[in-house]
Amino acid sequence: MEAINQTTLKQKQLALIGLVLVAIAPTVSVVTGFALKAGIIGAFVFIFTKLWMFGLPAYWYLKVEGGERSFSIPQNGGWKVSTLLGIGMIVVIGVAYFFLGDLMLRGDDLHEILEPFGLTVPWKLAIGILFWIFINSVLEEYVFRWFITSKLEQLVGGKWLPILLSAGIFTLHHTIALAFFIDPLGNALASLGVFIGGIIFSWIYIQYRSIWVAWVAHALADVAIFAIAWQLIVGF
Repeated sequence: MEAINQTTLKQKQLALIGLVLVAIAPTVSVVTGFALKAGIIGAFVFIFTKLWMFGLPAYWYLKVEGGERSFSIPQNGGWKVSTLLGIGMIVVIGVAYFFLGDLMLRGDDLHEILEPFGLTVPWKLAIGILFWIFINSVLEEYVFRWFITSKLEQLVGGKWLPILLSAGIFTLHHTIALAFFIDPLGNALASLGVFIGGIIFSWIYIQYRSIWVAWVAHALADVAIFAIAWQLIVGF
């Protein structure tokens, strides 16, 4: 019994260390890029943290924890549920923007966010949108749903507490970044939306144990968000 307890304690310690090392990366990137206005250093840190977020979870799981390689192939379905939830999020985002409009995000604020990266140019914005939907959102599912949510399950157990904590971690760096560009009310509304999205994505992952199934809902939500961004910057 004592040996089992020691093994469980060691597993939780490793889970906590891995969780902290991965979870701080997005916040480090945001603070360096926006709070410190680090310019080229901020760009370097952004790239480094993306590589860190991709490489460390796999290394930690395979080498430190001795896990087995997996491509998160769906085994339990969930495609229809994720698609319907994603469509529902599109509707909610569209309705919220229709009624709240500038309270959520103003065109000038978005222009200020994107202009330093050259993303106010239509073709560059289009490439950026494709990157966010098809690459960055997959990376976020890999990091926040697979790794972080799984580590939280090991640490606190249960289903809903890991989901809520994971959604909170997912929301944190978004809230910090938006604080530099939009007013507190807009940030609160946007952060609430991100938090609810994080809950939905984490629930899908825990339910079906595949980042690809969760990604479907995430990608559909991103389509709605970036459609609004395109309308504000380029117009239709």
